[in-house]
Amino acid sequence: MKKILLLLVVFLLSMTTVFAQPGTSLLAEPSQTPDKEYTIAIIQYINTTEEKQGYINEVIQSKYTNGFPSKNLKIISAAEVQIALNNAGYDVSNNVLPEKDVLVAVAKETKADYVVAMELSQLITTKHVSFFSIKAETKTKLNYKFYNTSKDKLTAFQTTGNSENSSSFGGIGYKTPITDALSKAMDAANIKILSNL
Repeated sequence: MKKILLLLVVFLLSMTTVFAQPGTSLLAEPSQTPDKEYTIAIIQYINTTEEKQGYINEVIQSKYTNGFPSKNLKIISAAEVQIALNNAGYDVSNNVLPEKDVLVAVAKETKADYVVAMELSQLITTKHVSFFSIKAETKTKLNYKFYNTSKDKLTAFQTTGNSENSSSFGGIGYKTPITDALSKAMDAANIKILSNL
């Protein structure tokens, strides 16, 4: 019985050495190749809601205007993007997201691999007061247009975010539920954008 067990162990060991590549471990990770860097043109966002608080802009600056959560994306300067928009005849004061031809023109002029535009279209905050607590709830909706130059493809999508803040002692504000709802909607949008790269 011991001979059979010993022969089985030797056989299994010989099989692993036959299939292993010389100088590599069976558990070795594949070699990492450097990621290619892409450029993205970010069009100034549009806020078509009644809410114009400064902290709304801060959240959008941190998650949209100043960057995406990807080390591979180099952001084209806002000045270059604005010049391309002006040359394409796009006027942000119309509060309408640009059409595909404008995004294509921006991509060509700035040599961007991707172009993104965003509208903050809904930001509704309600406050509910009951006998024992106060609750502030926010619902937000964002509209996006994302243009992929290599595929000549425009993707339009919408994301939403909900948040609430409650207190038993009163003195509840609107800032936390608004910023949390915006962050959730923008995180969902960034995931969609990165999946389309």
